[in-house]
Amino acid sequence: MIGVSRCLCGDCCSYRGDSNLRERFQLMDKEGKVIKICPEVMGGLPIPRVPAEIVNEQPLMVMTKDGRDVTQEFVTGARVALAILKMHHIKTVVLKSRSPSCGCGTIYDGTFSSTVIDGNGVFARMCLEEGIAVYNEDNYVEDI
Repeated sequence: MIGVSRCLCGDCCSYRGDSNLRERFQLMDKEGKVIKICPEVMGGLPIPRVPAEIVNEQPLMVMTKDGRDVTQEFVTGARVALAILKMHHIKTVVLKSRSPSCGCGTIYDGTFSSTVIDGNGVFARMCLEEGIAVYNEDNYVEDI
């Protein structure tokens, strides 16, 4: 059993209101091998929602493109999602790349210019701090 971003399983929960479907994860979900999570929605953000990016690291600040501070929603959602993973003894997650919540390895730079930088989203960071193996949709290989 692994944790997977809901949007990768075909659920329409991305900020645009659509999915980022990857058929392999949808199939794994249908086979009962997945715990689906969307920290942004779990933090109370709507579908669709205004795009958000991490604009400051210390202290952490996540802002929407229209200037709203959504740091608390991101942190709350990450905590809820992490609690669910722990409840199910999940040790591996596959998260949507570049997301300010789920991005692992790369995220957008906080300028809303589509510039990608090295970094991890709020939820990905929490997973790593807890010793959970974090992958994105392109670098996950089953049975690692």
